[in-house]
Amino acid sequence: MANAQKTAIITGASGGIGAGLVEAFLEKGYNVVATSLNVTQSLTASPNLVLVDGDIGKQETAAKAVEAAIKHFGTIDALVNNAGILRTKPFTDFTTEDFNALVSTNLLGFFYITQLTVKQMLKKKSGNVVSITAALADQAHPRRKCFGFDDDEGRLEYADPEPRNRVRKRRYPLQRRSPWCCGHAIA
Repeated sequence: MANAQKTAIITGASGGIGAGLVEAFLEKGYNVVATSLNVTQSLTASPNLVLVDGDIGKQETAAKAVEAAIKHFGTIDALVNNAGILRTKPFTDFTTEDFNALVSTNLLGFFYITQLTVKQMLKKKSGNVVSITAALADQAHPRRKCFGFDDDEGRLEYADPEPRNRVRKRRYPLQRRSPWCCGHAIA
């Protein structure tokens, strides 16, 4: 191990939650490998921050990020899977390219980077993997202003509260309304 500092890899690091995570990990004294399509355009490399441009849906990008962590810092202690895309058009309007982009980034990207990172973590017998699935909280939807679980009946509720727009879901006590969409607090 190159040093005693911990190292984190953060995907989807060029903006939003990812950029905030990069900043927070650096403030906590971590070394960080940040990756996204154009991360070098939004962040500036430093001795504790390595930037890897590329599509996380391609195996080469995941390999570059893991190799950069090992080469520069000697270890990987945490992986934050934050990269993800959302298409807000109706399902019936999806093209094959739309579907392939979703699968590539949201599924294959997760698979490639997590598999390579966990292999390194198993060698040292420690590490943590966090996956953020907040795509809906970050993205505006043209017809729906708010979503969350109805307090009384445990049904998914949209801005239009009419029963035809409710979808029956299992009740998860901590998942209530999203605090990002219109200010509702999580109960």
